[in-house]
Amino acid sequence: MDLTPLYKDAKQASFLHSRFFVEGCLLGACACPEIPLPDVWLPWVIKHHHQIESAQQADAIADILFENVKTCLSQMHTETLTLPAYAVYNTQDNATVVDKKSDENHALAQWCQGVLMAHSAREKFWQGAWDKMQQQAPNKAPKLAKDLKHCLMMFTTFAEPQKAIQQAEQKGDAEFVNKLPLIAKSLEQTLLTYVAISGELAKYLPNQFETFTQ
Repeated sequence: MDLTPLYKDAKQASFLHSRFFVEGCLLGACACPEIPLPDVWLPWVIKHHHQIESAQQADAIADILFENVKTCLSQMHTETLTLPAYAVYNTQDNATVVDKKSDENHALAQWCQGVLMAHSAREKFWQGAWDKMQQQAPNKAPKLAKDLKHCLMMFTTFAEPQKAIQQAEQKGDAEFVNKLPLIAKSLEQTLLTYVAISGELAKYLPNQFETFTQ
């Protein structure tokens, strides 16, 4: 997924959230067991709706986003999804609270924030799929719950590393800050696990993937 073309126009880029945050949002939308329609995730992308100049501009933005969503879904289906190349842990993230900044030093934090925002926005749909899974295959619940909790904890840690460090220090883990670079190396596996959990839950919902590939 690469939304760079949306940000070549500085004026257009100014009313969109950062591409790292947006790519995280779209990944989170695609990873929901019940995949949302565009009218759900389009508002997540745009920071200042009143600055869109025309219907043509809005359509052009939507077209690029939708193509990227389809690409993301295809990569999930073919198991070729990878962590974005820019999603690399940078110790500079520890020095400040990141809030959807455009600074590429904070790309990983912004991407994680986007994933978490989408997950939170679609939480009731995750819960709905979870309830159906528990009705039909309750034996799968304990491991999936443990794995999902771990994934969300990882995304939360790298969305706000400064906060995670402070919480660890309060619990007596003064070395946590030095562990983060090593922990970050498992982020891609975290992403794949998160998507796999969604795929498992989606089995209990009808025709999710086909809806977006026809």
